[in-house]
Amino acid sequence: MNQPVLTAEELVAWNDKTAEHWRDLLEAHPHLLAVPCDVAGVKTVGELMQHIVAAQLRYAERLSGSPATAYEEIGYGTPAELFATHAQGIDLFRRLLADPAYDWDEEVEFVTRRAGTLVATRKTFFIHAMTHGIRHYAQLATLARQHGVTPDWPMDYLFMGARWA
Repeated sequence: MNQPVLTAEELVAWNDKTAEHWRDLLEAHPHLLAVPCDVAGVKTVGELMQHIVAAQLRYAERLSGSPATAYEEIGYGTPAELFATHAQGIDLFRRLLADPAYDWDEEVEFVTRRAGTLVATRKTFFIHAMTHGIRHYAQLATLARQHGVTPDWPMDYLFMGARWA
């Protein structure tokens, strides 16, 4: 049976493209970082952005066998700080994906900030890291619109491969 498959590289590309749009929007509207936000236990959009990029980086580091950067060390005062962290995490993921010897089916144990200690395959943690940010970016879009800034790009995965006729 021939089934459609979303590759890891395609998932990384969607995550990275989405982050690129948010970087551009936040650079044009940096005041959004101070907007109140109650998603994921944070107080501002800047803190939500920190949560997004920190989770991604910390999963990438642990999957790479490196110690996770302390959450508090991840800056969120400017779009440049936030998206430097995003780029660092994406780069680590791309290096892992390029390694043919990397065992994505191996189970590993991670200590998370909110869910405690979890055991899952590396693949599961990777997919979570990629989709976690996408989910929060959708929440962020609502907050931005409520504060007068409407993102001007289609956010659905559909637009990674579709075009208007």
